[in-house]
Amino acid sequence: MPVPLIIDPTSSLLSHPGVVILDASWLYEPDPPTRNAYDEFNAGPRFPNARFWDLDAVSEPHPDGYSLMLPSPERFAAFAGKHGITKDSHVVVYDSEGIFSGPRTAWTFKIYGHEKVSVINGGLPRAKKEGINLETGPPQHFEETQYPVPTVKHDAVVQFDEVLRLAQRPSPSSEGVFLIDARPVASYEAGHIPTSLLLDFPSSLLRDTRDFTYIRQPDDLKNHIAQRLGQDKLDQIIASKVTVVNSKVYCCKSFQLEY
Repeated sequence: MPVPLIIDPTSSLLSHPGVVILDASWLYEPDPPTRNAYDEFNAGPRFPNARFWDLDAVSEPHPDGYSLMLPSPERFAAFAGKHGITKDSHVVVYDSEGIFSGPRTAWTFKIYGHEKVSVINGGLPRAKKEGINLETGPPQHFEETQYPVPTVKHDAVVQFDEVLRLAQRPSPSSEGVFLIDARPVASYEAGHIPTSLLLDFPSSLLRDTRDFTYIRQPDDLKNHIAQRLGQDKLDQIIASKVTVVNSKVYCCKSFQLEY
């Protein structure tokens, strides 16, 4: 049975049998530098029965040192099994920022055909603010599983050579394919792929004062994209293929909008 991609921290789905909750927190610029996502997970608070999904560890090593690469099917299966996940598990992901690294993990599961995936909108800080029952102390024990080696959805992953080809097009909308750069504005302005369009993920999120980020409602998100790119491009995007570079937040959003 299908599950919603975006859920609230109060969702009754969190207590359903077969749910595996993953803390996919990842600290881009720890403040202070001694902060460690795994240590924070172990100490708590965290969602009850959550398991820590280490983005750095699960990422496929690259000979040139590139970080956070999509894991190979074999690596993904090994890590899913280590976390006690089966093909029938409903995987629920959150992070410590609200919406930041959680969508990356949800996207990874989707890429490998695991459709029962949800992201907690507002993540751990929203749960704290809303008084959700959380857990502290040593994490709960769980049994490992044998997760079958999956097949990647090739139409959802763009290889380097294809991006290089798209960068040489005469215009950003050539061939009915849009190359979206979802990095922050400063990163885009410092250097970006030719013919890519800026749709920075920070501006697409809403912020609850200074506590956490969360995802816009679909209609609000459509209006935001129309303002950033233009209504004409939004109409084309809805009817076209979208390639998103450097951010899985927009992949999560595009699934939500049913692009």
